[in-house]
Amino acid sequence: MIRNTFIFGIGGTGARVVRSLTMLLAAGTKLNDTDKVIPVIIDVDAKNADTTRTLKALEAYKTIRKKAYTAKKNADGSDIATGFFNTNLNTLSSFQNDGAEKIDDSFQLKFDNLETSFIKYIDPKEELVNDVTMDFLRALYDDTPSSHANFDNTELNLRLDEGFKGNPNIGCVVFNSLSTLKEYQFVAKSIKSDDRIFIISSIFGGTGSSGFPQLIKLIKSDDRLRDIKLGALTVMPYYKIADKTKAGGDGNIKSGSFDAKTEAALTYYAKHLAGKLNALYHVWDNPIKQYEYNAGGDAQLDPAHLVELIGATAVIDFINKPDEILNQNNITKYFDYGIIQETAAIDFRHFYEWSSKQIMEPLALFSYAMKIYLDYFPKFKDMAFYKDLLADKIHSDIFYQTLSTFLGTHFKGWLKEMSDNERKFEPFQLNAELNSFITGKIIPIKKVLGVTVNAGLSELFIKEKLGKIEDELKKSIPDPEKEKRLLQLLNQIAQECYKILDSLPTMTV
Repeated sequence: MIRNTFIFGIGGTGARVVRSLTMLLAAGTKLNDTDKVIPVIIDVDAKNADTTRTLKALEAYKTIRKKAYTAKKNADGSDIATGFFNTNLNTLSSFQNDGAEKIDDSFQLKFDNLETSFIKYIDPKEELVNDVTMDFLRALYDDTPSSHANFDNTELNLRLDEGFKGNPNIGCVVFNSLSTLKEYQFVAKSIKSDDRIFIISSIFGGTGSSGFPQLIKLIKSDDRLRDIKLGALTVMPYYKIADKTKAGGDGNIKSGSFDAKTEAALTYYAKHLAGKLNALYHVWDNPIKQYEYNAGGDAQLDPAHLVELIGATAVIDFINKPDEILNQNNITKYFDYGIIQETAAIDFRHFYEWSSKQIMEPLALFSYAMKIYLDYFPKFKDMAFYKDLLADKIHSDIFYQTLSTFLGTHFKGWLKEMSDNERKFEPFQLNAELNSFITGKIIPIKKVLGVTVNAGLSELFIKEKLGKIEDELKKSIPDPEKEKRLLQLLNQIAQECYKILDSLPTMTV
């Protein structure tokens, strides 16, 4: 049975996990029985740079895949695409809903009327100002400036299009309007009963912890979707932020409150959401290093974190789980994630077999392809494959420009950010030669009587393999599909590198 999976990424954490998922799907991570994956980003912080960066990566993925693969299908109705970018990751507008209002071709669900303060959102006509109800609102929400917070940052005066700034009590009110949005109405009509839904949110902030239960409530209130396979990832605290109020600023997001918010949310979830989910995944970390304080907007650009990558694997695990594992009515299965050994620096050796095979091997292949495309292709401009596939196009054609941006900015930047973070994830030595590219495993250069007989992944090896692979690909992939041929060339040269590597490094326990 071929189905679609709808993924709701709520808030900044939701967007960052979707960013990691985009990289894993670009690497060719296999999804079973899946036609389309439809990410829907929900973030009221309209200018959040984390969300913007994720949306750009999603759009780049979509462009690359659309250009590289035709609309041909396999006999079972699944896509014929294989290798890198094989998953049909698409927007809601790819569905046809008769009678539904047309929506933008976007991965983002947009709220209306948030360019205002919270009090004006709930009282747009100012009917409560002189009423006893206003006293009641002030009993529920802070309206008093202090020495560390100006009036505009108190709860009733919080500007909503800048996010909820760690206030789930405000987020719950705004998310009550989710069902009225045309994008949500469109997605609800697009989902079939045999599809799957997955929700990603944090539990220690404002947007994620408030949006998550509201979204489940909406889904379960729809008769068509009441029995749909529903999974979720709850991301618990995995970073800290500097306390801006100590410097006399107006910061009202404090990592000292993260644990209390997490405990309160978990208590609520246990009481009200138990049995409504088929699978609930948890992931967290014990942070020490503090991120720079940013309340949101275009300054909110946090570096990629290993926790977000692990969170993305939860989505893949849920999509690939067979129905019989998820078919226990009113019973929620809970999943945590573990590594072989906890240390400040993580690489391929720290993952168990499932992660190594399903996630890390495709990641290694795609990283080899990235390395060769960025560092080696420019050296091969005189080769026939380069002249045929790339010359006169790499700087002018939208496919080649987008592929270069995805590999050089989105993917490589994502790897670099994780390698520089506190919990370092560094499976690759990005600036090393291919023989020492994989952390923890060096490919030896073999010599006989002082003469090199096997230089491993040398430039000559790569050059010769590229020529042979391209000669074979030209026999099966015609010139009108050169974009597809390029992706297959990258995939196959990466596989040749992996054959020489033999296997990912493992840890001796």
